[in-house]
Amino acid sequence: MKSKTVEVEGYTTLPVQLPTLPLFPTLATHYLYIRPHEPRIPDPDSTRSLFIVNVPIDTTEAHIRHLFGTQLAAGRVERVQFEDVQTKKRAVATTETNLTQSKKKRKRETADDFQHHLDNITLPSTWDRKLQKSGAHAVVIFADKPSMESSLKAATKAAKRGTTIVWGDSLPSDRIPALGLNRYVAHERLQYPDRGTLLRTVNEFMTTFTAVSEARKREDHKRLAVPDEDGFVTVSHGPKLNSAAREDEMREIVERQKKKAAGLEDFYRFQSREKRKERQNQLLRNFDEDKKKLAEIKARKGKIRPE
Repeated sequence: MKSKTVEVEGYTTLPVQLPTLPLFPTLATHYLYIRPHEPRIPDPDSTRSLFIVNVPIDTTEAHIRHLFGTQLAAGRVERVQFEDVQTKKRAVATTETNLTQSKKKRKRETADDFQHHLDNITLPSTWDRKLQKSGAHAVVIFADKPSMESSLKAATKAAKRGTTIVWGDSLPSDRIPALGLNRYVAHERLQYPDRGTLLRTVNEFMTTFTAVSEARKREDHKRLAVPDEDGFVTVSHGPKLNSAAREDEMREIVERQKKKAAGLEDFYRFQSREKRKERQNQLLRNFDEDKKKLAEIKARKGKIRPE
């Protein structure tokens, strides 16, 4: 049966049959929308790439390679870049690009640039297979431009002739991780990511975090050195004190004030008179207490006899 609609808004429509499942034993038709990749900012690979929209949620790189290399028998796929999932080659290429750009723009990077990079650092995934979101797209990079063009022509012919293409048909099971319960069982085994990968991720995060802090400090110092509207410059020096250091500093200030005030107690004449009177009264009180004690001792004399 021939397809009525082959091209939609510049996309070649390729219908594929999704395989049956135990809980859904009916074939379902899924449509792939394919066109040459034309990004806003062209790159060296865009001339030999195809842009595919609405890939199935279980799509892997093996599915794409099998579709164009075996089922359509058109061209050789070099790599696939998914919307959310990075392949190993893409991750390496992205890392090398970031390192090159960072070396070129190291002096011009701001704290916001480091913060953006910090926000994009995530822990390595423990899933052995990622699922695509509904309606996701992918970029398929072929070995050369003729392979891309022949693959697009083969997809167009298959759509016009109504060729039945079963998604992932005869694809070896050892080339793709399992789905369903087996996927969750594998996730239980791989709960902890590879130690080397985890260490690299944590080191990258801490290095970027330190770079953000240092960049913020540099920007704050530059901002303070700029005169305000009235022409004044805010002068700031020395580290900021935390609560413990501030308490120690206040305690030292209080002690110094006490030492300074110690020599000023008898500065005025009335203060000296008051102190002399107080000492005299204290001596009189002590004398009266001693007289009472002496009288009590004399009263008890001779009344207590040893046995």
